[in-house]
Parts: sequence; structure tokens; C-alpha cells
Amino acid sequence: MPRFGPNVDGYFFPEVPAKIFAEGKQAKVPLLAGWNSEEMNSRMVIQETPTSENVKALLTKMFPKNADEAAKAFPHGTPEEAQQTATDIASDRFIGFSTWKWLDVHGKTSGKPVYRYLYARPRPPTVEAGVTPNLAGGVTRGGNTPAPPQARGAVHSAEIEYAMGNLGTNKVFKWSDEDYKVSKTMQGYFENFIKTFNPNGAGLPNWPVGTPDANGQVSRIRIDVDTHAESEPRARYLLQDQVYSAEQ
Repeated sequence: MPRFGPNVDGYFFPEVPAKIFAEGKQAKVPLLAGWNSEEMNSRMVIQETPTSENVKALLTKMFPKNADEAAKAFPHGTPEEAQQTATDIASDRFIGFSTWKWLDVHGKTSGKPVYRYLYARPRPPTVEAGVTPNLAGGVTRGGNTPAPPQARGAVHSAEIEYAMGNLGTNKVFKWSDEDYKVSKTMQGYFENFIKTFNPNGAGLPNWPVGTPDANGQVSRIRIDVDTHAESEPRARYLLQDQVYSAEQ
């Protein structure tokens, strides 16, 4: 997202951040980071309803020299796959890929553990009718603002009240016991990491370190009602890294 380019001021950022991390000049500390399952909806990349045909055309446009790899990394053979892939591409272009790259490079050059997460708990329904949730936590009441598509996951900023433990202060949503469970889990991980540089602790599902294993697989934690470790879709990120790096 070019409008969010870094300000290389020679003091806080003596060089472009990507160069700093690639050369291992960053602070050598453990890193915990991640993103949400629907950081951006599919309309960012496809204005109409995603289909196998228009998603294939999008992938061909984005990865003209890597069509076969793209087809495997971004499945789109069914309507459900096409919708999910369009959402994934939009989310990656917004913030997912850049966060993945940061974690991956830091893990390689810092000598310290990285912990990767995907936050996947969608917000619950709103308390009142006619309210449209906005991306940054606010809402729109009435007016002619078109409603966003039905959320397929946790939209950008949906995790804030859960991470801060203040669900009850937001009166817009119908919070449930499951929401409070997710909040307690997320807070537990963050609190442990702040204290010990390791998110794991009593009563929490194990969060493995996010470095490649012998088979090149990388684990992350999926934070939801059923929080659990899973393998990240690494081929998807490696493909984007290959293409974007070649364009630099």
C-alpha cells in the first residue's frame, strides 16, 4: 500500500526498514505478530461476485509468469474457493503479506523466536437494526452508505476489544460467552509474551515457534473459539515474495 510508505528520517529509520531487517540490523528480540482472516473484503480486487473465471483472470494478471504455481497456491475451482481466494488476495495486499514478510525475515536474521497468529473470530451481530460496522471499530447508522459484503471472517480491527479485554464497553455488538472466551485466550497469550517473550502458559493451547521445520512447514496459532495451531499456507506467501521481490 504505497500511501503507507516509511519515512526514512536517518534517526528512527536510518535506512528503509526492509533493508534493516534483511541485514539483521534490527533489535534482536522475540517477535509476536499476525493479522486477521478478512483484513479486506474481495471488492478490493474484484468488484463483482468472485467466480472461478474472474479469479483465474485476476491470478493471470497478478502472476503472469507463475500461472501454474498461482493456481495451486490460490484454489478457485468452486464458488466457495473463488470467494475465499479473492478475500485472501485482498487481505494479503492490504496487510497480510507485508506482516508475513516482516515475521519471516525477522525469524531468519534476528536469531530470536517469532510467533505467528491468524485472528479468525468474526464480530457477533449488532444489537440494533440498521447499523453497519465500519473497519476501524465505528459504525454507520442510516444514510446511503452501501453496506459491506457479509463478513467471511475477522475484519480489520475486529480483534481490538478482544485483545484489550473491554468487550463490554462496546455496546454495538451482542457479545456472547464465546466472545469472552476468545478475549481471555488472546489476553493470556499477550500477557505471557509481554512478561516472558513466550505466549505459552497454563490453560492455553500450545503456540509453537513459527520457524520452518524439516519439511519447510511453518506453524501459526489460529485464534478463535477453538484456538489451535495450524500450518500456514506457506506456498501462497512464498509465491508472492518471489514475484514482488523480482519487481523491486
